[in-house]
Order: sequence, then structure tokens, then C-alpha cells
Amino acid sequence: MSLAGGKLAGGNPENGRVDNDFYATNPKAVKMLLEQYKINGNNILEPCVGMGHISTAIKAYYKENKEIQITGVDLVDRGYPNTIVTDFLQWNVDKKYDAVISNPPYSLAKEFIEKSFECITESGVIAMFLKLQFLEGAKRKEFFDQHPPKYIYVFRNRMATWNNGNEFDPNGKRWATTMCHAWFIWENGSKTEPIVRWL
Repeated sequence: MSLAGGKLAGGNPENGRVDNDFYATNPKAVKMLLEQYKINGNNILEPCVGMGHISTAIKAYYKENKEIQITGVDLVDRGYPNTIVTDFLQWNVDKKYDAVISNPPYSLAKEFIEKSFECITESGVIAMFLKLQFLEGAKRKEFFDQHPPKYIYVFRNRMATWNNGNEFDPNGKRWATTMCHAWFIWENGSKTEPIVRWL
């Protein structure tokens, strides 16, 4: 039996591509990270906010902290309150944030991270939900030399994203994936070797 290239890469070509690569993050993945890594600061930026899966999970986890403010940016207004509709990579940032957290389009992940460094304070943090294979590739060598992640939190069990923000597939089943994901954490100014942990 042979496998199509998309399935070998971890995708499912039968489902087709989702418009604007809207693969929402399972809120469980956010909660799992926050149980292991505390995000300090109250001003948070979510540059692919979508329907607010990440932002809502953060607010729920830190529900006792009424000071948290999350700014959502996206190419498309998918209903998250006060979404700034713009191309994040072209956005003129007018303030600094304590943290940027997102699930960016994988093909633009490096560019999103580089842009995020322009958006954070001197002690700011970047958290990105990415395929583990982001660690691969000669083209990212210079990037990692300049910006080594501080932590990589690898999921022990596969963590599927939600196509078009839907928790279940068209057959009513939870989405499945063959891809391995991790939370990549950058702390501004850190140049130490990455620490790998598991969720």
C-alpha cells in the first residue's frame, strides 16, 4: 500500500486545504502549556486570533486576573471581539506587549516569530504552537543561531488542530493527526541552549 505525499507529511488531502490556513488550536493545548509555563504580564498579543481559541483559553486559565488584556489580530474577522483585521507581517505596531502567543501559518512561522520580536518588551515572551519539524531545515539555521528558543514543550500525545475552528470533523469525530506539535518559547534576549520538556 502506498501513501500520498500529504499523508506522509502528516496531512489529509481528502479534507483539502482550509481557507486562509485556519487551523484553530485546541484550547486543551493552551491549558497544558500554562500549567507548566507561567506567562508574566498583562498585555498579550495574539496575531492569528481567529475565533479566539487561544485567547479564550488564556483568559479562562487566568480568570482571577482581571488585568489581562489580549489584542487579537487576523487577516479575517472570525468573530473574536475587537479583532484588528490586518496582515500581521505588515502591521505597524504602536506598542510593546509582554507576550505574543499564536498558532501561525506554518509556511510563515519564521516570519511571524521575527515580527513578534518587534512587538515584545525587553523581558517579553513569544509562544508559538508549531510542528516539531520546525526544528529542521538548513534555511532556519541562521534564525536559530540568532534566536534560540528557551523551551520546547513537546506533546507526548498528538495534538490535532481544528479545521475552520470546528472541534469535530464532518463525520462527527474528533480531528486526528499524524503530525507532532510542540510549544516553542522564546524569552527576549535569551541565548542559552534550548531546554526540552514534555506535556
